[in-house]
Amino acid sequence: MPEYHPGRLTLERFVRGDLFAHESRKVEDHLRSGCRACQRDVDRLLPVLDDAFLATTGCELADFGAARLDIDDADEGVGEETPVLTIAFERLEQRLMAIQREREAAPRLLVELLAGSPAERQAAVRASSDFQTLALCDLLIDRSFDAGFADRAGAIELAELAIAVADRLDAATYGASVVQDLKARAWAYLGNARRINSDLAGCGEAIEIAERLVEEGSADPLEEARILDLKASLLSDQGRFEDAAELLDRVIDIYSDVNEPQRMGRAMISKGVVEGYAGRFEVAIAVIREGLSRIELEREPRLALIARHNLVWFLNDSGRAGDARAELAAFRHSYREFPDDWTGLRLAWLEARIAAGLGRHLEAEGALLAVRKRSVEEGLSYEAAMATLDLASLFLQTGRTAEVRGLVQEMLPVFVEQEVHRHAISALLAFERAVEMDRVNLELIREIGSYLLRARRNPALPFRPRS
Repeated sequence: MPEYHPGRLTLERFVRGDLFAHESRKVEDHLRSGCRACQRDVDRLLPVLDDAFLATTGCELADFGAARLDIDDADEGVGEETPVLTIAFERLEQRLMAIQREREAAPRLLVELLAGSPAERQAAVRASSDFQTLALCDLLIDRSFDAGFADRAGAIELAELAIAVADRLDAATYGASVVQDLKARAWAYLGNARRINSDLAGCGEAIEIAERLVEEGSADPLEEARILDLKASLLSDQGRFEDAAELLDRVIDIYSDVNEPQRMGRAMISKGVVEGYAGRFEVAIAVIREGLSRIELEREPRLALIARHNLVWFLNDSGRAGDARAELAAFRHSYREFPDDWTGLRLAWLEARIAAGLGRHLEAEGALLAVRKRSVEEGLSYEAAMATLDLASLFLQTGRTAEVRGLVQEMLPVFVEQEVHRHAISALLAFERAVEMDRVNLELIREIGSYLLRARRNPALPFRPRS
C-alpha cells in the first residue's frame, strides 16, 4: 500500500476549511505525523487564498502579489518574513480555530436538533443561527450517507435537514462558492437517500438540482465527481449498467487527476460491481481487484467487505468456484464485524452458490432453500426470486426438471402478496409457461435472473424475452 499523501486540491480545500470532517481529520493527522513535504505545500498555499480571504487581512492586493512572487521565486522561508504573510498566517490560525470550534460543537448541535420532532427540527434550523453552520451541514450529510439501508427514512430526513442548513449558510462567512458547493452536495445525498428508498424518480430530480447548483459553485472537480458517482448509482439501479460504468470511468479519471487514491479505489469497486451485473465477469474481477489495491481497507471496512464479497460472487459466476472458495476463506471472518441480517443473508447465499459451483448439490440445495425461506420471511421478494432461480438451475443440472414447476408456483403468490411490480411478475409468468411447455433451460433462467437484477428498483423496465 503506497504511503498516503493528500493531493494539492485536498490541501487547498483543507486550508479553506471545505473538507468533510473525517477527511480533514486525516489531513491533520498526516501533517502532525511530520511529513515535511506536505507541510511545505500547506505553507505555500496559505498566502495564496482567494481575494475574499485577503480582504479580511486589510492588505492591498498589489502588496500580496509581490509577496506571492517572493514565495514562488525565492528560497523556502524568505516569503514568511513579509508583513502580508504574517497577517495571513494569523488570520488563518483564527480561521482554523473557528472551524475547529464549529466542528467540536456540531455533534452536540446534532443531538439537540434531533431531539425534536421532524417539524420542530426544520423550525429550529430556520429560527436559530446556532444550527446554521457549515460543520453541522457537513455532519448531517455524513450521517445521511451512513444511515443508508439501516434507516432509509432517517437518511432522507437527515439530507433534507442538511439542505435546510445549507440554504441558510452565510456566504460572507464561508464564501459563496463553498456554500453553493455544499448545497449541491446536500441535494446529491438527498438523491442517494431517495434511491435507497426505491424512489428513482425523486432521486433523479434531486441529482438534476445538484448538477445545476454545482455549475454555479467553485468548479471543484471533487464536487463534480461526487455527484457523478451518485448519478452512476442511480443508473445502476435503473438497470443501465453500461451507462453507469461509462460514467464511473469519468469519476475514476477525476480522482486520478487530483490524486485521491481512496476515492479512486472506491469508484473502481463500484465500476467492477456494475460490470459484473452486466455479465462481464472477468472485467469485473480485474477492476474490483484494482480498486481494492488502492484503498485503505481499515478506513472503510464495510466497503472492503462488500467489494470482496462481490469479487467472490463474480469469480463463482465465471465458473471459478474453487478460486471463489479460496478467496472467501481469506476474509470470511470479516462478516462477523457486521452482525446485521442483511450481511448474514448474503454470506449464506454466497456459500450456497459456491457449493453449487463445486458440485456439492445436496449442501447447495439445503442452503438455497434456507436462503429463500429467510428472504420470504423478511419481505425480500427479489432475493427470494433469485434464490428460486438458483434452485431451478440446480434442479435442471441434476435432472430434476419436474420439481422446477413447484418452485415457480410457490414464488408467484409471494410476488403478488408483496406487490412486486407487474413487469417482474410477467417475467415469472413467462418462466412458468416455459416450465409447463417443457422448454425451460439454463439460458432462460439466466435471462430472467439478469432481467430481475436490472428491474429490481426500476418498475418501468419491461421484460422482453429473447424468443
